[in-house]
Amino acid sequence: MRADQVTETDPARLEMLRRALPKERAIDPTGRQLAQLVTRIADQRVPVNSFTRLWNLGSLQARVTAGYLAYWLRSRFTDADERQRLKSEAHLNAAVKLFGTMGYLRGAVMKLGQMLANLPEVVPEEFGEVLAALHFEAPPMHFAMVRELFLDEFGREPEELFASFDRKAFAAASLGQVHRARLKSGEEVAVKIQYPGIARTIRADLRSLRLLLQPLCLTSNWQNTLDKLDDIEQMLLQETDYEQEACFSRQVRELFAPDDGIVVPRVHNAYSTKRVLTTDFLPGCHMERFLANNPSQDERDHYTTLLTIATMRAYYRLHWFMADPHPGNFIFMPDGRLGLIDFGCTRAMTDDEWSRIQELEGAHHKGDTERFNQVIARASLYESVEAMGAEQLAAVRRNVLWNMEPWLKEGLFDFGDREFFMRGIDSIMDLTRKGYTRGCPLYLWSTRFVLGGRAICYRMQGRCAFREIFRREHAAAIAAAPNMEAP
Repeated sequence: MRADQVTETDPARLEMLRRALPKERAIDPTGRQLAQLVTRIADQRVPVNSFTRLWNLGSLQARVTAGYLAYWLRSRFTDADERQRLKSEAHLNAAVKLFGTMGYLRGAVMKLGQMLANLPEVVPEEFGEVLAALHFEAPPMHFAMVRELFLDEFGREPEELFASFDRKAFAAASLGQVHRARLKSGEEVAVKIQYPGIARTIRADLRSLRLLLQPLCLTSNWQNTLDKLDDIEQMLLQETDYEQEACFSRQVRELFAPDDGIVVPRVHNAYSTKRVLTTDFLPGCHMERFLANNPSQDERDHYTTLLTIATMRAYYRLHWFMADPHPGNFIFMPDGRLGLIDFGCTRAMTDDEWSRIQELEGAHHKGDTERFNQVIARASLYESVEAMGAEQLAAVRRNVLWNMEPWLKEGLFDFGDREFFMRGIDSIMDLTRKGYTRGCPLYLWSTRFVLGGRAICYRMQGRCAFREIFRREHAAAIAAAPNMEAP
């Protein structure tokens, strides 16, 4: 029997996924449809053919559009309360369709679903609740496929390699799933296993995206668009190289001492390959469960502070953007520590990129407006401020100033402030709407780094002494690299 013909449903995982839906739902009240959907996805291999993947996305668009058209027709003859109920039902139907297609296609498509789930106030609440499951509760592949991959990578089955190996994945996301295991030496570990063919799906998706964007080829920004797509493909393919991720993980781990309250799990090299990554298991919960326990403001502030220290230390010491900040990558440990996992999507800056960012920060901190504008123009690939134009400069400045606003405020900065968060969302939407997206590929990742991190802190309603943390981390970085510019 082939691996993709095996049926092996995990009731506990189905129940977790049923709970991803809102409690008061008009469709699928028993969760039966979702259970069938999850089982069907888990039974199938990830499709790698470009046409198959594009066809699935096109079909998804048609089905979602039809659902909203039905809502529009039905709502024309109802009162306000009924219209709101019908709208929520349409959102939920669309979200489940998205979940099903993204869970089946995985890869770059599923990454998009994770990003949508991490944007409160931007997508409908029903979308966020359902798509949040894509972070670490996506439908897992069956164990027969896991066994097949282990035989390819190690020449042995997981039960032979480990003292014990849980056949049920406890987390599954866009590129792989994670199983709990125990080494023969006694350590409890988490074993991340890559979905078969996932690198091919990324190449297929980016190839399809280039075709879809082909009408833009006559615009002045076409080459810049191609450069960004190349960078996205390179970064996503890097995520499929678990040896590279292990290297990143070891470097980050060295940044933190025991009293920092930040934990990066140790990599076990003998049990890791390009498609399998074995690390220490960190006890704790993800953000959704942390928030469900109604934590105090002090607890929210505590973890917001640790998250800020962790990302800022990697930024200033290693010159990295940890460019995939989503709830599945942080573990809220029972002893108050913050666990950091998954460093696949890490954008390491070149010396030139780091120098440009430091020039921008320095001009901002010193109030040098002329120099600040010049750096923005160069980063947007214009020879001068005049060539960029006043309107575009103002729009990009607005976004950059929002990015750097916490750097200037003394005392606690409130990342739960809705007005602050929405100003950032609005500025990014404005840039996109007006087509002011020209710039170095790096800034795709800087935007994802900043917006993703702030979305997490906004959802936590957390505060921290951001400027104080910046001063401390920046000073430590200068001590380690004296040629770095002081603020």
